[in-house]
Amino acid sequence: MKFHLIQSDNKNLITGYDLNWVEVNQERHHSSLIVTPNQLLLEWPVKSIKDLKENSFEAIESLNIEIILLGTGNSQEHLEPRLLEHFSKKNMAVESMNNQSACRTYNILANEERKVMLALML
Repeated sequence: MKFHLIQSDNKNLITGYDLNWVEVNQERHHSSLIVTPNQLLLEWPVKSIKDLKENSFEAIESLNIEIILLGTGNSQEHLEPRLLEHFSKKNMAVESMNNQSACRTYNILANEERKVMLALML
């Protein structure tokens, strides 16, 4: 699916996606990645929900993210309760959803100037 959103303020926005790729600002990526409105972390080593650990988001913890949108692939999968508790203690809300829903939700929240992060498993 292609999005036709206007990129404003040099934000990272999702401009398209399919089952095995995602476009950030019209640049296609085929591996798991982390996107914030201001940063792009390519080659995120998490490929499935089973790969997630407490330190999976270490690289971005200093960004004061409030909402983590976790794209778990083509179907929705949920985090283990211990990981939800870990992020809750850091005042970070984690929402798991399929990649398509995560991409759409990320664009809305990023445009609302929210402190959001999209972590996609591809």
